[in-house]
Amino acid sequence: MRRYILAFAVTAITAAPFAAQAATGKEIVVEQKCTKCHSIKAEGVAAAEDKPTIIDLSGVGKDHDVAWFKGWLNKEIERDSIVKKGEKAKHKIAFKGTPAELDTVAAFLKSLTKK
Repeated sequence: MRRYILAFAVTAITAAPFAAQAATGKEIVVEQKCTKCHSIKAEGVAAAEDKPTIIDLSGVGKDHDVAWFKGWLNKEIERDSIVKKGEKAKHKIAFKGTPAELDTVAAFLKSLTKK
């Protein structure tokens, strides 16, 4: 019986730091290299390059819900193109993170309501 209790205690103690290390939406955006095409000026996230096609996501949360962001990032949703007026577009690159990371990023994008 003592071995089981000790094993549980060791597992609980060693697993705790990993749970605390869950990445934030902002961190995932940077890790997934979303900054190749986007900035989030309101959050201090700069684009990787200074080019005219960079889209600032600072206020994007006002326009869509979490489900929409998940569908957009997975290339399941079309919207009016920002680049080519009158055409429809999907997100350029499908999200490559885990489902949990997608949930985190979608919730983070929804929270972006200030320009």
